[in-house]
Amino acid sequence: MLPLNLTTEQARRAMLSLLAMGLDARTHRAGDERIEPAEAQRTARDDVQPESSEEAPAGPAEARPSHDSSSRLWIISVDEDELGAALPLVEEAIAPVQEAPAPPPLFLGQHATDGIWTRRNAAAGFAIAAVCIIVHALVHEGEDTIPRSAMIAAGAVAPWLVTQGQWWRLVTAIFLHFDIRHLVGNMSALLLLGPPLAATIGQLRFVLLFLVTGFTGNVVSQLFGDEAAVKAGASGGICGILGAMAGVALATMAAATDARERRPAWQTLGALAALFGMIVGFEPGRDHYAHLGGLLSGLAVGRIIGPAAGNTAT
Repeated sequence: MLPLNLTTEQARRAMLSLLAMGLDARTHRAGDERIEPAEAQRTARDDVQPESSEEAPAGPAEARPSHDSSSRLWIISVDEDELGAALPLVEEAIAPVQEAPAPPPLFLGQHATDGIWTRRNAAAGFAIAAVCIIVHALVHEGEDTIPRSAMIAAGAVAPWLVTQGQWWRLVTAIFLHFDIRHLVGNMSALLLLGPPLAATIGQLRFVLLFLVTGFTGNVVSQLFGDEAAVKAGASGGICGILGAMAGVALATMAAATDARERRPAWQTLGALAALFGMIVGFEPGRDHYAHLGGLLSGLAVGRIIGPAAGNTAT
């Protein structure tokens, strides 16, 4: 016979495991008279608690009551010929209960207890918006609209100049806007959609994605758009954010092992936002080629990079 000194909860779990395997096991409180097998089964199943808060009489050194407030110690005895089968079951039953894993992300890497639109998650979006606002103030100098020549001088895309080698305009035009309505609309979309994505892929990668997709959108517009139009605005990069949200969703779904993880609620929001972006992009007078180029490049980049390690912002 081999005594095992356990707390009440440990004894309950251990006895249930042993009885389920058909092993002959007996249990009693340390210092008490031995309980018969039938009584042991009833004790294990009913999870009997100590009848008073007084500690049991001290037994052997290893059987002394612990200072844990759960209960006094119990002893489980098994026949030595069943010891080899019993020990693994008991060890598994009395192992510390592991904390439950974190729930699946509810919205682009954030859990229910986390904030989404926080200052930390919005840091990259605020930085981009600040640059756009400063550039707008310097270029417009208090005027709502300025001539096309002033926009071109500031770095807007003029296809004929890009063809002559001024490729840098495909980048500088991202931070230029034609009027205050254009600026407010784009920055509002950026600050609404940016934090959830930045929380998932990281702040630095968010900025790089915005620049890459904005540049790609301008390249597509340069190749297929109006050759006489002057073009500017951050909408290509914003559509890139929408595309990246869908791309990250595809990466998450591909890596998911549970069907419930493949349809998080934020996918519906991302799909609606992408649809809204496409509708706005095809309105008359909008550079829909830049929007489409940004959206598709964002989808490709988001699918490749997926969520950042640990889903933390950098």
